[in-house]
Amino acid sequence: MSENKPRIAFWFRYGAAEHSELFHALPGCIRELSRHCEVHYFGLKTRKIVPMELRENAILHEFPFYVNRGSGLDKMLKTALWILCLPFAGLYCRAKRVRAVYIDETIPFTALIARVFAGPQVALTVADFFVDIYFTGSLAFLGRAIRRIDLWSWKTARLIFTRAKSTKTYLASKGIKPERIFPVYDPCDMTVYHRLDRNECKAAMGYKPEEIILVHHGILHPNKGNAAIIRAISEMRDQYPVLRFLLIGDGPEMKTLQALVKDLKAEDICRLTGWLPSLEQVNAALNAGDIGLVMRTGAPSDDFHMTGALVHNMACGLPILAARLGGVSEVVEEGRNGLLFDPRSMDEFKQKLTMFIEDAELRNRCGLEAEKDARIHFDMDSVVRQTVEPLARLAGAL
Repeated sequence: MSENKPRIAFWFRYGAAEHSELFHALPGCIRELSRHCEVHYFGLKTRKIVPMELRENAILHEFPFYVNRGSGLDKMLKTALWILCLPFAGLYCRAKRVRAVYIDETIPFTALIARVFAGPQVALTVADFFVDIYFTGSLAFLGRAIRRIDLWSWKTARLIFTRAKSTKTYLASKGIKPERIFPVYDPCDMTVYHRLDRNECKAAMGYKPEEIILVHHGILHPNKGNAAIIRAISEMRDQYPVLRFLLIGDGPEMKTLQALVKDLKAEDICRLTGWLPSLEQVNAALNAGDIGLVMRTGAPSDDFHMTGALVHNMACGLPILAARLGGVSEVVEEGRNGLLFDPRSMDEFKQKLTMFIEDAELRNRCGLEAEKDARIHFDMDSVVRQTVEPLARLAGAL
């Protein structure tokens, strides 16, 4: 690394390998930033292989903890440890005269910690509002207090990336300067997620060609609304005996969902795969689907991001059945590349699902348009460029 280049740091709790899986443009961003800056990357340890582009173009700093993303308790504990470690990362950055720190996630207090310990040149991504997901019920008051602290600290951030235009509108309404906010959609690695032969993928998953598969994937936690979907699918089985629900992923709600499937005697129509061993297998499983589901419960912050399920389903050429949310509705257009429903109305969900079940031509047309739109909205090179240029300017490299 050249001593003449300004230094920039990335902070991300899961570490470089998992970060690259969640944000496909990361290796390209690090590669392009390294042309202008000396890049330092801080995260937890990972058992996965860190991409070569990161190992060659960034100095990796790993804290000695692993996180199990399938365990809600482990995630919470390791997130707390991560937050406790960040002052040391900040002091290191200050000692090394790092010009800017970029936090590519929305973890409480992290922007404030970076500002205090590393310096004023802080950038972050505002997408998932974790306090809305985990601080509910009797903890809601604590969530509101954390949100107020974070909003105050975000006002001092030099640069904010969002994953939806609706997030920019919200943040601007809270007094954050719009010129500091850059909406950049999540990218998709089309070499990983792409269309395959649907009948072959169905057969590999044990499905018959005539069965209609609704597919969803991601971390299983309550705000995904999968319990409501399983109940609705079960209610439709007599009318549509060919309907199936394929749920790919794992997480804190897995045991609850498994128990629900058993209680409803829906084992023959609902399959929960858990984590699949590779992204290639995830892609193949998605391609076994006929309809791609994008679901959230409709919490206020659900409007503020795109979901991996949306990005990957569109890349696989699936027609989209999506909750009518702010960010998602920026991409999913009713009747053109998908259908939208109120996430609080399972009656509307069943109505829109029925339209797809009964109209193969509608499924095919929406799937083709979704695949085209994925290449427009989630293009890797475009996301790399939109991310690198503001960060390089923040670090004083441009």
